[in-house]
Amino acid sequence: MKKQKIHCVVVDQDVEMTASLDAALRRSDVFLELKQVASVQQLIPVLQELQPHLLFCPHDKSKPSVELLEMLQRYSPDTVLVWISRAEWQSLTTWLLGVESCTLPLNDADYFSQYIDFLLHYSAIKQDFRDCKHLLGVSELRCHWLVDYSWEAIAYISEGMHLYANSAYVSLFGFENMAEVRSMPVASLAEQTERKIFEAMSKVADASSKPSNRLLLTLRTLDGERMRAEIRFIPAVLKSRRCVQLHVRPLERNILKGVSLRKQDNPWETMEQHLQDTPPTLPVSPPVAPSTSVPTQSTPPKMTKTVMPSPINGMEMRFQKFQRLDEMMPNLYMAAPEFRQKDQLLDYSTLLKQLVTPTSRFRLDYWNLGQVVLKLSSQKSEKPDYLVFVSVGGAILNNEENLKRIIELLNAFPNTTRRIVLALQYRDCMEQMVHLGNVIKLFKAVKVRLAIDGVPDEPSVLRFMQVVKPVLVRLNAVKPERLPVWIAQLTESQCKIIISGIQDNAALNAAYSSGAAYVHDGAIT
Repeated sequence: MKKQKIHCVVVDQDVEMTASLDAALRRSDVFLELKQVASVQQLIPVLQELQPHLLFCPHDKSKPSVELLEMLQRYSPDTVLVWISRAEWQSLTTWLLGVESCTLPLNDADYFSQYIDFLLHYSAIKQDFRDCKHLLGVSELRCHWLVDYSWEAIAYISEGMHLYANSAYVSLFGFENMAEVRSMPVASLAEQTERKIFEAMSKVADASSKPSNRLLLTLRTLDGERMRAEIRFIPAVLKSRRCVQLHVRPLERNILKGVSLRKQDNPWETMEQHLQDTPPTLPVSPPVAPSTSVPTQSTPPKMTKTVMPSPINGMEMRFQKFQRLDEMMPNLYMAAPEFRQKDQLLDYSTLLKQLVTPTSRFRLDYWNLGQVVLKLSSQKSEKPDYLVFVSVGGAILNNEENLKRIIELLNAFPNTTRRIVLALQYRDCMEQMVHLGNVIKLFKAVKVRLAIDGVPDEPSVLRFMQVVKPVLVRLNAVKPERLPVWIAQLTESQCKIIISGIQDNAALNAAYSSGAAYVHDGAIT
């Protein structure tokens, strides 16, 4: 790869600092360019023009550093901020806004020179990484175009679900639109007797970095037509997300007509359309009485003119209790909507899987939070002995209007917010990191607690938790032997842990001995 030039900018307000820095930079073998500015106020046009790799600035305790960090985050987020001090030292740290900074001491000339050399090489590596990431994005886009125009049936899949499919794939299986593709589990397209083989290969492909061997299977279209086909799994990337391409080559069709795979009279379909089409705030109505073991007051207070989500026929909000392991923690319940019509009952996780648009997910979450607020506002206890865990989708992170509605709802009932824990998905936070800081500030302003849901066992999580500092963390699937170490590391960040998805006695015993605060059965929603 072409050797990169490292752009350095120095705020020249200290003669000794500038001289020491100039000497250290000249001793390096890195190809660099140095530019000096007289003050911080002159930085903005330089940052916009150069996007420098390193910014050197005299360290002054009396001046706040947050403003400079925010300036870098806005105009040049990849720039590393280097404070030059007389004797203080701080290692390279990543802040919430994504800007890296460190503090170097001038009193140790050898160390100062070595660290400057390290920063120059580190910046060169970062530049190479950004270039590789850009080239990967170009390659991903080109691959996506080739898939779209291919005559072969190809779909992008991940964790057993469709992410995207080309026209040949949609036509082959008889899908009506892309929403129907995304709502269909991939394994449902395989013949029942061969489904375990398909699922096993799909799981291996999710973790593998090599294309799979070809496999002959019997697949079914949505109308029930059976066909013999050759399939293959190939590692891929879609919108910066690691996934798998499923290639399907039909060999023999019209074997036998089977049962249609199309949804049969699903009562939730009408209700989901209702959630998508109905405005999320309507005149206040009496709350739907949830079935719960949580103690309630018999006489609710008088309702004001605050706007609230309207009742939905067949929808109820249930409280599911977390099992408390730490006696110092309050009782915790999860608000989980259920939809019932006649003899059919769809729980919260099933509802979420069948939602096909962010709009309908937000309206379901908004309805759920509205029922929780009504429930808690009808109780007069000044010191509640329990909290309510409410999941909200990523729509509030990148949609200001949705976030505004959530905050307005919480502001209307300030006495209830202390008892609510709003849970954001970890993957949503990472995808929308630029908006996360503002959401956290608003949560603090309305005195609602923050939880992070679906946290994986990854090293990068620890730094995220140290910066965000959520009240509760719900873990994704973690191996029992890893639980004690992983929870101990998270506890250092002052996070209380919820372990979800306990499936056997070994996992339960590991949870009890791990130092977690709560245990919750079932899968993460």
